[in-house]
Amino acid sequence: MRKGGHKLLGLAALASLMLIGGTWAAWTQEITAGNEFMPGTYETSLDEKFTPPTDWSPGTEQEKRVRISNKGTVPVMAKAVITQSWIRREDVYATRLNASGDVVQEPVAPFKGEAFPLTFQTDEGEEYASIPNFNKNAVVLLDSGKTADSSLSLGLSAVSTVDAARGKWLLLNEVPDAKGQYTLYYMGIIEPGSSTPEFLESVTLNRKLGRTITGKETRFIKMEDGSTKKVTIDSVNAEFGYDSAKYTMDIKGSTVQATKAAVEEIFGTGDETLAYLAGQVAESGIFESAEVKTLKFEELNGRMVYIPYRNEEGAETGNWFMSFTDMVPGGIYKDKLSIENASKKKYRLYAQVVPREQDTVKAQLLDLITMKVYYQGTLIYDGKATGASLITEEGLNRAVPLGTYASGDKGVIEVELSLDPTLKLGDGRSEKYAGVLTKVDWKFMVTEVKAPDGGGSDNPGKPDHNTVVTIPDSPVPAGDLTVIEDSPVPLALIPKTGDTTPLIPMIATVIGSGIALLYLAERLRRKKED
Repeated sequence: MRKGGHKLLGLAALASLMLIGGTWAAWTQEITAGNEFMPGTYETSLDEKFTPPTDWSPGTEQEKRVRISNKGTVPVMAKAVITQSWIRREDVYATRLNASGDVVQEPVAPFKGEAFPLTFQTDEGEEYASIPNFNKNAVVLLDSGKTADSSLSLGLSAVSTVDAARGKWLLLNEVPDAKGQYTLYYMGIIEPGSSTPEFLESVTLNRKLGRTITGKETRFIKMEDGSTKKVTIDSVNAEFGYDSAKYTMDIKGSTVQATKAAVEEIFGTGDETLAYLAGQVAESGIFESAEVKTLKFEELNGRMVYIPYRNEEGAETGNWFMSFTDMVPGGIYKDKLSIENASKKKYRLYAQVVPREQDTVKAQLLDLITMKVYYQGTLIYDGKATGASLITEEGLNRAVPLGTYASGDKGVIEVELSLDPTLKLGDGRSEKYAGVLTKVDWKFMVTEVKAPDGGGSDNPGKPDHNTVVTIPDSPVPAGDLTVIEDSPVPLALIPKTGDTTPLIPMIATVIGSGIALLYLAERLRRKKED
């Protein structure tokens, strides 16, 4: 009889499981919060006002106004290098006497294709062949770079510290280096849609520049037979003769995103100017969202809501969990989500990353963003923004438990993202992803924890190991009282995306149904025995 009774009990339990378990929803509640990421558009230009002269003569000033503009969406920092050169376009011949006393035509140095010096010697001292006229209101000079030769002074104000040049262009040396270059740094950040002050206003040709052949000179030479011969040779201005030469002023502007790491990598390190730019002017490269997001269980009915995210019609309004739309390579982007249980109910919370279906470029971009997730200060995920972990097989693409929240409990999720720092202008990838908007969803799911005492957790936001569910039954002797421990659900039992199996409620149903049927069978057995 007992054997048959056990068979009947097993079939009854199975039937109960099928009947009751099938009516449960997989989760008590679900809510989705979107995230959007987009690299900034990087576009800068060297703007100048200049008309090449057709009859530029010594002593004449030629307007050449130059500045750097930021037409992109990310702040940048700038460097300018001015290179000057004088190159002989064709040989200039002079009539001369050779060592034998013969009249010959010889080219005058520098020869075709060779360079003239940028300065030449005069009675007043060494002077520039061409004089750059810097904007004296926007360009300052370091004391350490000032020349002691007054004839080469550019008339700029000198500063003793780099900090005194803040907001202006800083010229490192008053005299061009061995390459004929001036180097300037803009000691500030160029915001999107703005420009630097003009650092150059014009260029003046030295009035003392002249022709190589300045005239004719008559000489009388004595021949071998004792007679005298009259010859005419050219007078040569070897110092000031810059004719048949092409003057070129080449200005190269370099810009870089306004972060410490980028300045150090592109502009370099090693002197006080670069150290100041990276450490005092540039941004740290860490950007934190100013908007507070909250996942909250409302007081009246315990409904889970995300604030802010959707409007009354449920449409996305742009108030995302994570919204970073001007990301720069190597930048660190931080956001956090507060969790509050303002209801009288108790919930167990789960989170899952669900990538959206989007085109290939957007999906590739999402793969270039790394993400770290901290829950209550503990690192729980280190991988890609797609939810694909670098450590485990599934990462956040499966539901991950975030603890139990009793009434009044609070918690916090902190997220740290970084766009691939190897992206550089000119490599094709930066241009490919600039201005591309990619998105990914975070799904939050909860199950209500039924507890008769309704008490709060001693460890807010942590799994509750001490909750006891008691099923009272007065006819049963005290020694047969059944107690079920409500332990945390193992991670392996959490449903994946699309899995509608009502696992957690189903487990509770199985346990509850089994106990009830065991009790019923026991009562029937005792009745028959009586």
